[in-house]
Amino acid sequence: MPLELRELHRSLMIVKPSIAFNDFAGTAKDVTARNVHGRNILSSRAQHSKIVTPAQAVSRNRLSRISRTFRQLSDSQINKWEVLAGHMKGISTFGQTAELTAHNAFVRINTNRAMVGMPLLTEAPAYINDVPEVEYDDLWISPEMIIFTGLQQPSDSHVLVFKMSPALSPGVSSGWGQTVIITPGMAPDWGDADMTALYTSVMGVAPESGKKYFCEFYWLDKNTGFTGESMAISAICKESSTAYAQEYTPRARVTMNEVSESQGFESLDFELSHGSTILSVDARYSNDTGVASGQFTLKKVNKSIPDLKAYVLGRCSNPERNWMARPNLFAVWIQTWQGETEGTLAHRAGQYESELAEVFGSAPIYKL
Repeated sequence: MPLELRELHRSLMIVKPSIAFNDFAGTAKDVTARNVHGRNILSSRAQHSKIVTPAQAVSRNRLSRISRTFRQLSDSQINKWEVLAGHMKGISTFGQTAELTAHNAFVRINTNRAMVGMPLLTEAPAYINDVPEVEYDDLWISPEMIIFTGLQQPSDSHVLVFKMSPALSPGVSSGWGQTVIITPGMAPDWGDADMTALYTSVMGVAPESGKKYFCEFYWLDKNTGFTGESMAISAICKESSTAYAQEYTPRARVTMNEVSESQGFESLDFELSHGSTILSVDARYSNDTGVASGQFTLKKVNKSIPDLKAYVLGRCSNPERNWMARPNLFAVWIQTWQGETEGTLAHRAGQYESELAEVFGSAPIYKL
């Protein structure tokens, strides 16, 4: 028999096993056979890459360490994990509820906690209630930004896990298998969760206008390791925020990253929530100019923050002379004129010490 015919005959024998072997199960070359409910199922064996990425190596080491820890638990501890496993549910490949073992529950909980930098739990956490779904106002996807707005964080211990696919054709109907973790756990900032820099860091490129993206997200309780129901949406990346029905307006904020020059500022953070007239301030500065104030100038005009004035509490201290911090009142104002945005923190009451002034808290603003 010619070589080509022998190879063809051998392949057919692998793909179509004899009916005499109805209970055949195993792998032959690239074909895997298994018997499920009296039916023989054949499938191609996946060829896995031998290349291990740094992230995969870290994940495998983490799972191995967690599994080793489980084997060191006492019988009493394992029994508690079995009780917890009874409250937790898994989904089988046929869409039916699958029971979890104590080991499954231990690995799942501690893998979630390890993902956000929390230590391993050897004692099973108390199962009180389910983690709620993610509620939000909008999700913006454009080349300039990927951001949630109006996120309702259940508690301080809940962080957002967000997964997203690379750029896909608008005609792709399902790209869920290509999503990767963009952030293992992010706490929203005044209801906003900005994933722009995180996505670029993970994917290496910014979102592309006109491409389709698949997103999955859920809350993770970092204290217990419990997660909420995963939500899934797909969206076309729009050219800019102006392409949406309502243009995204960033929160008015000024930090040291925007400062071009200042009088001794160590830290600076001004911000206003959307539609709010309450200014939040957190700043530290010192100066030896003989004037009881500190000033700063921004690198460019900040159009998101209006001209304003407010009175905010603070304190002054002299670390060298070990003086106790004394309460003070500061006038805070920001204004844009002659093409520059400038700000001033001026002392108005209390014993002022130029060595260190700390201004922090919230106050209503007055437009200039």
